[in-house]
Amino acid sequence: MKLWPQKKWKQILLVVFIVLVIVFASFAAYIGVALNRDVVSGIDIINPQASKSALIVYQPGLSSFPRDVSYAFADGLADAGWRVEITTASPQAPSGLLNYSLLVLGFPTYAAQPGTAIVRYLDGLSDLNGVDTVLLACAAGDANESAAIIQQKVESKSGTVRESIGLTSMAPNEGGAATDIAWQAGSKIMP
Repeated sequence: MKLWPQKKWKQILLVVFIVLVIVFASFAAYIGVALNRDVVSGIDIINPQASKSALIVYQPGLSSFPRDVSYAFADGLADAGWRVEITTASPQAPSGLLNYSLLVLGFPTYAAQPGTAIVRYLDGLSDLNGVDTVLLACAAGDANESAAIIQQKVESKSGTVRESIGLTSMAPNEGGAATDIAWQAGSKIMP
C-alpha cells in the first residue's frame, strides 16, 4: 500500500489537502477555546450616586457586539436614574444579588445557543428571589432561541424576566442601530 503518490501533481495536491486540514483544525480549536473561556474584568460603575442598583453581567463575544450593546443599555439605565454596575460573566462576577433591584444578562448567540460563560454564570447563582431580569440576546441572525434558553434558566432559579431583547448585528440593525435600541430600552426602565 502506497501512502505517498508517485506523480508530482498528486504530491502537491496531497500536501495542499494536509495543510488545509491542519489550518481548519487549528481554527476550529481556536474558536472552541474562544467560545468557552471566561473573561474576568473589574466592575465598572456608572452613575454611582443613584439609589437603586442594577447589575449587568455580559459575556464578550467574538466581536465587540455583546459588550457594545451591554454598555449602551447601561448608559440608558444610568440616564433613567439607576446606579449601574457592569462586569463580565466569570466566577469573579457578583453572585449575591440582594443589593440589586435589576439584573441584566447580555450574551452572544452561537448556533442558536447562548454563550457558555453566561450559562455557567447563571448555573453558579443560587435562588434569584424574584429579581427582575432583562435579557440582551445578541446574534448575527435570530437570537430568540438562545434568549428562550436563558429565560428558562432564569425562571428555574425564581427570577422574573421583565424583558427579553433580541439584537442583531445584521440588517436592519447594522451601523449602530442595535446600540441605539439597547440605550432606548434601558432608558425606559425606571428605578
